[in-house]
Order: sequence, then structure tokens, then C-alpha cells
Amino acid sequence: MLSRSLLFIPADKEKILLKINSLNADVIILDLEDAISLNHKQYARQLIKKHFHNIQKPTILRINSLDTDEHPLDMNLVAEIAAFNHFQGVMLPKALNKNTIEQVANHLHDIEKKHNKKISIIPLIESASGVKNAYEIAGADNRVTQLAFGGVDFVNDIDAQATAEEHELFYARSEIIISSRSAGLDKPIDTVYVNFKDTEGFYSNCSYVKKLGFGGKLLIHPSQVDIANEVFSPSEKEVEEAKLIIDNIHEDENIGTFQLDGKMVDKPVIEKAQRTLNDYQEIINYSGR
Repeated sequence: MLSRSLLFIPADKEKILLKINSLNADVIILDLEDAISLNHKQYARQLIKKHFHNIQKPTILRINSLDTDEHPLDMNLVAEIAAFNHFQGVMLPKALNKNTIEQVANHLHDIEKKHNKKISIIPLIESASGVKNAYEIAGADNRVTQLAFGGVDFVNDIDAQATAEEHELFYARSEIIISSRSAGLDKPIDTVYVNFKDTEGFYSNCSYVKKLGFGGKLLIHPSQVDIANEVFSPSEKEVEEAKLIIDNIHEDENIGTFQLDGKMVDKPVIEKAQRTLNDYQEIINYSGR
């Protein structure tokens, strides 16, 4: 699943639900958790059931956490919408450890069996416990496709101060990236950038976390979509360099290490080049649908 841009949509906003298909985000996250007040959650579920059949974009449902009374109701909704092809899975907030993932996976088992499809789980890591247990969360179940980082709640959880430079997030981001790679998951998704009117700051932030190893961003406003899609797509230069590396490999498949334009190329560089071309092809395929 292409995941450069994952846009949160409050599920109780019917006007926005009706516009989903016109949005350029790779993935829509229908939010039943933080964006919805307690007295609106059932109304939000009703709106999802009413309009879900009209949605054409890959869609994730952010359910309420396991320790809430809303969680079982959300899982009932998952059972009702699971049959639709565009339903991809659930985002689990406050993912703390392996046990929280296993509980959700157990609930999904019967739903999957009924509809003969696999439902993904994207754990949202937003606490100190979640960061410390990121590797076990990443490997808790084969339904976990990638991790996502909830930086705002994480800062509150560790009682830090949010800064423009985001130094307070560096360790957590690194842990999530390393845990994802070690567990063989897709690149993780970085936290929201709350000042959606600051386009320059957002562009810079996307570029920074891409260099760290993130593959996309959680978004809170449609104005952020195009920037995220641009930054988290391979640049023309990256694609050209990757093609050049792979083309040289094709000339001599038995070659181990070689020089190209004054740079040493070995197995890790070749693997990165192939990933770049795979990402590029996935974007081409997605754009041509």
C-alpha cells in the first residue's frame, strides 16, 4: 500500500466524508478516536456505515484504544465494512506492547475468515512504553504492516517540551525506524505537523524525517497532501542514479563491488537502488489507476 500521505478525516464530519474521493492522499484514515468527542462517536460510526460504499480510496479506520468502552463498538463496525475492497485495516492508538497487538489480531481473525481477506494493523506508538517496546510491537503479528508515530502524545507522555527543532523526538523516531527495519516492515509513518498553514516548515519537516528513514507522514489537513506526496516520492535524481546502478549490475550479474562515477557501489547500495525503483514503479502504477 502506497503510504506517502495518510490523511486523518474526522468521521463525524459528513461534508468532508462526501469529498474523500477528490482528495489526493494515498490513504484516508477515518478517525473515531481523538478527533471525535465521546457523545459523537456513535454518530460517526453511523456516518461511516452510510457513506463507506461510496469511498474509492484506500481507507484505514483509527479505532479507539483497547481500554475504552468504544473499542468493541469500533470492532463491530470493522466487521460491517470489512467486505469492501478499499478497506485496508485499522490504526490502533496507544500501542503499548505485544499484548495490545495480539488482542486486536484475535478480534480480526474471525472477521478475516468471514470475508476471506487480510486486515492490516498499523500500531500508533505515542508513549514511552510504546517506544521501548517498538520492536516487539512490530513483530507481534503478521498483520502489522508498518508502524506510525504519534509525536504529540509522546511528548506529553514523557513530560517534555515541544520545540520547533523537535530534538525531543529524535530518539523515539530512531527507535521506531530501527525497529521497523529489524522486523522487516515497510518504512514507518511519521507524526503530524500541527501547524498546517506553515508550508515551508512542513516541507522542511518532511524532508528531514525522510532522511531519517520514514516513508510518509500522518496529515491533519488536505493542504499538506501534495507536499508529502512530493517529498516522499523518489526524486528524478534518485531515480536516475538508481537506474544507473541497476543497469551496471545487469551488465555483469556476477560483479560484487564496483565504482560508479567515483563512488563505491556494493550490496547495500544496490539494494537501496532497487527499493527506490520499486517505490517509483508503485507510484507510477498508483497514478495510472
